[in-house]
Amino acid sequence: MAAARQVGGSWAPRPSFGRGLGWLAAAVAWVVAGVAGLALAAVLTTLLVIAGVVGAAVVAVTGAVPRARSRRAANDPNLIEAHHVGGHSWVAYGWDGQP
Repeated sequence: MAAARQVGGSWAPRPSFGRGLGWLAAAVAWVVAGVAGLALAAVLTTLLVIAGVVGAAVVAVTGAVPRARSRRAANDPNLIEAHHVGGHSWVAYGWDGQP
């Protein structure tokens, strides 16, 4: 075996320039993988924060709509309410006693 030498009764690989380059390449790959993982974690965190803000806005608007409808109906005696009954047909309420 020309690629190995005997050290203390056992065989061990000889030091080579390629082995050092392999270790260097592995270290660079490890650093690149860490940076890529950090970037992906930052993007995911940002997306989760944006999703939370949008979700909170949707919940706030959903909670405000019924209150706005009831305030408008209570404050406006001339309000006419209409319901879609299908096709091009609508039924209106609230204008029976108005001239």
